[in-house]
Amino acid sequence: MLIQFSVENHHSIKENAVISFAASKDKSLEACLLHPDEKRTLLPVIALYGANAAGKSNVLHALLTMQNMVCGNASKVSKGQKLAWEPFAGNGKPTSFEVMYIYNSIRYVYGFSFDAKKIYSEYLYHWPNGREALIFSREDGKYEFRENISEQATLSNRTPDNKLYLVSSNDWNLPQTENAYKWFLEKLTGMLDQPSVPAETIAEIAKGDDRKARILKELLLADLGISDVTIKTLGGKKDETVITTTHRIQNESGGTEYFQLLMEQESSGTQRFFSRIGGWLQALDSGSLLVVDEIEASMHPLLTRRLIEMVQDSSVNTNGAQLLFTTHDAILLDLDFFRRDQIWFAEKNDKSAATELYSLASFSPRKGENIRKGYLQGRFGAIPFIGGDRLWQE
Repeated sequence: MLIQFSVENHHSIKENAVISFAASKDKSLEACLLHPDEKRTLLPVIALYGANAAGKSNVLHALLTMQNMVCGNASKVSKGQKLAWEPFAGNGKPTSFEVMYIYNSIRYVYGFSFDAKKIYSEYLYHWPNGREALIFSREDGKYEFRENISEQATLSNRTPDNKLYLVSSNDWNLPQTENAYKWFLEKLTGMLDQPSVPAETIAEIAKGDDRKARILKELLLADLGISDVTIKTLGGKKDETVITTTHRIQNESGGTEYFQLLMEQESSGTQRFFSRIGGWLQALDSGSLLVVDEIEASMHPLLTRRLIEMVQDSSVNTNGAQLLFTTHDAILLDLDFFRRDQIWFAEKNDKSAATELYSLASFSPRKGENIRKGYLQGRFGAIPFIGGDRLWQE
């Protein structure tokens, strides 16, 4: 589970910005909270609001850039190759990422700073017995180790200046860093763009009748009118996947008839829901973190709400999955649906144009207060103003 993520000097984020899944002392909706251990209570869902160009998507992009540098294409750098450095306003300062998370019941803190040419600092701590212990640290090419010192020293000498030691140590199967690495590999699922082919949903259906039944159940609950889905792969130079949906209707005489549509003939909202539901179910099964940009895009508000409810409901989310998403959907601003600490805002500083993050909890809204109305009136910031006027008035 993710506890906290912080980023500095990336895209529109200039100063250190932190988003935290640690639950506050708020007593509302306690049934939805996650309890990874006796001392810690975490949020299952965080919603991030903000005007267009406020930088809320950049928070998600930063987290997934960090993942990409650890276990994605950006991790496969050769000596001298440029890193995925995208600083605020093109300044020359290093970018910094840090995550605090729990994997296999052990808490970890991992972070690094870098520019286009090199890794400046990198560190990994864990709490195996409830007490902080250093696995490794790196500062301007100098390393410090507390475990397996001889082997780690050898591996550090094989790590070029532009490569993360967490990556190179896992290339050589170092046991001390294996689990910290696996969190990035196994527990982060990014959905920043709608895929042209819903690979996760197709993979779920291919696993067997039980998995397909789960997909069909969610399509039925979403009231999309789909009673069955068929997937075929056509041979050729490039394998082409054809997805066909079956709809059941009642004819004028009261009988049942069926008709079929290709997935591309379905509405964009149906296509979006279908493309996401497989990844959603995978995350719920594995206890992963879903990172989703513009969760409501092309979908009815009730479909959006259904996806969120699956993670928010402890009877459905039994393995500690989490969801971090951006949205403009003000209907979700409801203190009967979200706690105060689950609603976050991204706003650009008037002077620096840098993104700043803060949660609704910092405003201490009253229980039962209409926060949707307050948000649209500009009480919490993070909304667009045109010509100095609010876009919405009572």
